[in-house]
Amino acid sequence: MKAHLLFPDRDFDPKADPPPQWPELAQDLEVDTLLGAMAEGDAFLLDVVARTLMAASGAGDARVIAYRQAALQDALDHPEQVRALYALVVEAIDSRKKHLFGLGLFGRYPSFNLRGAVELLQTFVQYLRRLRQQADALSGSFRSEAFGTLFESLKRDISDDYFDTVQEHLETLRFRHGVLLSSGLGPGNAGSGYVLHAGNGSRAGWLARLLHQAPPQYTFRLAERDEAGAQALSELVDRGINDVANAMAQATDHVLSFFELLRAELGFYVACLNLQQRLAALDVPVCIPTFKAIGALQLRTQTLRDPTLALTLQRAPVGNTLDANGKNLIAVTGANQGGKSTFLRSVGLAQIMLQAGLFVAAESYGGELASGLFSHYKREEDAAMQGGKLDEELDRMSVMADQIRPGALWLSNESFASTNEREGSELLLQAVDALRQRGIKVTLVTHLFDAARRLQGQNADQMLMLRAQRRDDGSRSFRLEAGEALQTSFGADLYAEVFGPDES
Repeated sequence: MKAHLLFPDRDFDPKADPPPQWPELAQDLEVDTLLGAMAEGDAFLLDVVARTLMAASGAGDARVIAYRQAALQDALDHPEQVRALYALVVEAIDSRKKHLFGLGLFGRYPSFNLRGAVELLQTFVQYLRRLRQQADALSGSFRSEAFGTLFESLKRDISDDYFDTVQEHLETLRFRHGVLLSSGLGPGNAGSGYVLHAGNGSRAGWLARLLHQAPPQYTFRLAERDEAGAQALSELVDRGINDVANAMAQATDHVLSFFELLRAELGFYVACLNLQQRLAALDVPVCIPTFKAIGALQLRTQTLRDPTLALTLQRAPVGNTLDANGKNLIAVTGANQGGKSTFLRSVGLAQIMLQAGLFVAAESYGGELASGLFSHYKREEDAAMQGGKLDEELDRMSVMADQIRPGALWLSNESFASTNEREGSELLLQAVDALRQRGIKVTLVTHLFDAARRLQGQNADQMLMLRAQRRDDGSRSFRLEAGEALQTSFGADLYAEVFGPDES
């Protein structure tokens, strides 16, 4: 049986390696805050969502994203039912702790393995029956292909006939009336070719046993204190049932692996519900994003917010509305603490969440897929640096240049600010030009205003320039608005923002 809740044609891979850019990207976008809200302290959920978002930072797959979005909508429409399914699967997996077989204490003894496997599989069958009952009850209300396929496969693969057959086999494997074996004689009259027979039959009634004059076959009895004989007989039985015990162990592992895979794939949607619940409590709206293929130059959003900032501040941050359709470059300038880095982070998180099949923190969002997501943020100097800050920035750019591909999205936050205005502007201009020539979209935040002005002058038709502007509602907060690049230094511009233009 297959779950197929995350992919239409394959299973979730819990051991897949992350894209090489993930550690730096996760640090820059503060993804750990988002993951913590999704997992709610559950280490298993944390691992599942971390691996899912890791993969989403690579190339986006339109088929998989649409598949997950439909399943996510089902989960949002039926949160209690999805949580109940997940709880049942977790309970089934935890039930093996009650069985000695599940703990692996008697791995050397086939008779114990067989008995333990039978008991554990009997328990798993009970949970499969409950899972089938829930699938029957929910199949009419879930509309997505993912959940529909799961429910249909449960009906098909674990039908009533399946339960009857499994129950019959389990009852046979309990060997309530003894074990019937046959074997041949090998060298030295040692037993060989042991075969376990299912037809051990039922035990005759007391009257038949009383009237029967002689045993139907040759028999022998062990003396009560014949420990060596008992040991030898036990070894004969173990040889005969060893293959069956191994087969039962494999069958039990197969059912367990199904439950574990289903737990992981259901867990992703439970984590999505956790995040939606947290954001809703903070009055942060979410929406299922629309998207187009790589290269469509699509980005239009209303009230886009940074979910990690909301989770950190425990309130809804200022949202930004923009229309960057047809643009392959977005540049943001303006005052410190004006929301520029927050905006950049919101764009990056929205892209990852979109490609993971998640909702995004906005009232509406229409974007495009990317072949990968990369970031280049300024770093504070520390003892681990082998050279200057500029050398460190250039080294990171060199590594990224080897990894990035056409159709990717590059996020730059104060790149090359570690040198002077002239050198930093030239480096930034060359990096942006090289990336855009390769078909890579760029969203950047900079205080290198010479670079910003030159970018706007050279790319007016393909660029959206945003400035952090103080809101007119009396608050000290900022929003980003389209406009010209700053025409003054940062200090002069900030002075004009606070005190008005200098008349001297």
